[in-house]
Amino acid sequence: MSRRRNIRRPSQRRDSLTLTLLPSEVIRQTLSNLDWRTLLTLRLVCKFLCSMVDKSPPAQYLIELAISGLEDNKRSSQLTTASRLALLKERNTHWNTLQWVESRDLPLLQDDDEWQFCGGVLAQSNLLGTMRLYQLPSQYRNIPARSWRIPILSNTEDFTMDPAQDLLVLVEKPILIPAHNNTKSYMWIRIHPRSLTTGHAHPSAVKVIDYRLYMQSAKLEMELSIQTCTKFLAILFIVEDNTSELTLWNWQTGESILRSSSLEIATFAFLTPQLLLVGTVMDETGVTEPRLFVLDISKPSTKKVALTNDCVCVFGFPSFDFVVSPVTILIRSDPSPGCKPNSEAHVPFSIAHGQRLFLITTWVEEKQETVSYDLFVPENVLLSSVMALPPQTRRHVINWNEWGPTGTRFLKSPPHPHVWTGNVFGSKFVSFVTDTAGRSSQTLQIWDFNQLAIKRAAALGFEKENTRLVNDTTVIKDKAFARRVRTSLPYTITTRTLPPPRSPGEPTFTNAMLDEDTIVLVNCDYRRLRVLTF
Repeated sequence: MSRRRNIRRPSQRRDSLTLTLLPSEVIRQTLSNLDWRTLLTLRLVCKFLCSMVDKSPPAQYLIELAISGLEDNKRSSQLTTASRLALLKERNTHWNTLQWVESRDLPLLQDDDEWQFCGGVLAQSNLLGTMRLYQLPSQYRNIPARSWRIPILSNTEDFTMDPAQDLLVLVEKPILIPAHNNTKSYMWIRIHPRSLTTGHAHPSAVKVIDYRLYMQSAKLEMELSIQTCTKFLAILFIVEDNTSELTLWNWQTGESILRSSSLEIATFAFLTPQLLLVGTVMDETGVTEPRLFVLDISKPSTKKVALTNDCVCVFGFPSFDFVVSPVTILIRSDPSPGCKPNSEAHVPFSIAHGQRLFLITTWVEEKQETVSYDLFVPENVLLSSVMALPPQTRRHVINWNEWGPTGTRFLKSPPHPHVWTGNVFGSKFVSFVTDTAGRSSQTLQIWDFNQLAIKRAAALGFEKENTRLVNDTTVIKDKAFARRVRTSLPYTITTRTLPPPRSPGEPTFTNAMLDEDTIVLVNCDYRRLRVLTF
């Protein structure tokens, strides 16, 4: 005769009591080794663990960093975790209310000078072979203000910079080499990787990259789009004869990684250090249709890359009506993926990897009028679709209905300049609205697509005087599209009305840019910048 034995199952209550018997120091040390998701889950187990998480500065710092879309700079050890947490909370409060701690005006140089704002550094070059640089300060990330001058090439056509890598890329004015015998005419272009600190050759790079751009006609009118990402340098050359050539190098070795020539290519951006996002408004048959191609740049290619045949995948857009003609497309996103703070800048935290917003603007012609539409899409929406594909996938089409309706916001363009590339940083977009009637009132808007911050704000009860949550579905009913376009990605809009000019001669501002610590207001007519520092 068998007897049933009672098996005692440990209860959750018993486990909790056992855990509470551990020394507090052991529990705190355990919490410091957990990720932020586990910490949030642990808060739900019991009151004791909830209290331990809430009273732990390291745990709270990890949670606050994640919700803020930031990551800790482990190379900076000057501040305690408690001090970093206090700085982070103060920084978030000021950004959430648009309360900057300092405002200063800076003059721009002459009208024909080039200037750029990137990574907290403002650079202005002149025709005399000098570049003036300003490092804009940050109170909450302990970045001091400083300025310096460096020598540059007097025949510089364009430049870009990457302060995190102390990198300045100078592109010389092209030299036209006419056709001779059986050779085509081409532009001879020299590209110089330099140190942003000294203006001299970059210690980790080749001295110069020589490039030949073959053309269909002997014309020198050319537009450049230059971007860097870790060891990669990419330049899109758009020549007046409608030749577009996208070329990618390893700027440290000068090795050519990718080359693609096509009438289709209009814009590009790095999706990751291994993937390139290329925008077109025309397919290979000449039919106008906006699309986003994803190219694998992890391995160098000795042959020219064809977008349609060699892409990993292509993202489709909403279908335009047949009477509408898309004109061009522009992709904007900052900072570049893989970007890390300069090792000499002892900042406590910076934008986290994966916390980037892509702004994709499409211009179309409708009834002899040009209008534009903005597509706001987080990096993870694009990347999750790409990563879900099997290895070695090629030419896969991702239709708009598979990625667009819930993962993006598609809007008729709000007030913002389309010539400035600095109106997106991290998950934020800056818009500058001017009262067109009296021009006495100017309103600054920050649109934030940080989904974790939105979820926390909604859970706590979204009550902010100057911020509103947009979570309803946007429906575009314009006749420009074959059917209604619906998108529903939530975002917030924080606004602040700027004080009126202090005197009749003080300029109003027309454009706005932003980065991690700064909003920059621009007035090109008066050649003035106003720097709002957080």
